[in-house]
Amino acid sequence: MSTSAAYRELGATLRGLRENAGLTLTELANRLGLPLTTLSRMETGHRASTTTDVIQHVVGCGLSYRKAQELFEFTRMAERQQGYYLSDQGIGGSLQSLIFHESMADYTVGYEAQMVHGLLQTPEYARAMISSVDADSTPDQLDGAVRTRMERSRILAVPEPAWFTFYIHEQALRLQVGTAKVMHEQLLHLVFTAARENVSIRVVPSAAGERSVLGAFRLMEFALHKPIVYLDNLANGGLIIDEPAYVRGYYELIPKLEGIALDEEQSREFAAGLADEYDRGSHWDGADTMAQEQLQWRIGNGLRGGGVVS
Repeated sequence: MSTSAAYRELGATLRGLRENAGLTLTELANRLGLPLTTLSRMETGHRASTTTDVIQHVVGCGLSYRKAQELFEFTRMAERQQGYYLSDQGIGGSLQSLIFHESMADYTVGYEAQMVHGLLQTPEYARAMISSVDADSTPDQLDGAVRTRMERSRILAVPEPAWFTFYIHEQALRLQVGTAKVMHEQLLHLVFTAARENVSIRVVPSAAGERSVLGAFRLMEFALHKPIVYLDNLANGGLIIDEPAYVRGYYELIPKLEGIALDEEQSREFAAGLADEYDRGSHWDGADTMAQEQLQWRIGNGLRGGGVVS
């Protein structure tokens, strides 16, 4: 049975609270006087738990009402079943919410127009990007944020990894984040990561023009649940959408991106060439011509995507 993204996140948090309290599912069910199946469905997100359900669960785990306020607020939001929610309403904040869904997905396809996807960033690229967004962070906070981003990227290389397709606009690779050395290492990292069997990296060239004009998004698919879309928002963390009518529109964007993007081999060649230009300090020369030539080759071979992506 499919579940909502919010109730899956809620259920995982409830399970974590029980395990931290040293209780088995059976022990907590007996303590609360609930059927074992009811408690199990709460912790997997298959039950549309009410605020009362959650209060009883956390009190049974020994957590005070005051400490559980954030959890209750999230439950009230989940009960509204809007089909979307801001990830900063998530339990523990927006980043924890994203990591939870990102880690559960079996397949992720995303588009980035202005920066390299977080799962593909090198430590120094991430450090430069994070420090530019949060200039007031302390060195310890910055180190922690970079460390978290690197830990997230481990999902690309676990023993049985999910599958990923990353579409990255050319301008995101041309936008210098940090020094030229940082960009050189970042682009080489993309080339090496693209060699993984479960990772596909496709560059969307600037020559695609208005057909590539759309915002960043991440579409995540799950074996047992409905797909969700995550939209970045620097001010509010991000927006998580699981209403099928809203998600469907992002599925319609994917073949259009596929039609205008360079293929995997061309994308690796492009990233490697741009890395060399950053290394030589001449990264503004030549790459535009290369992108134009590759796009014209695709158009000439009948691979051009149709319509304007909006």
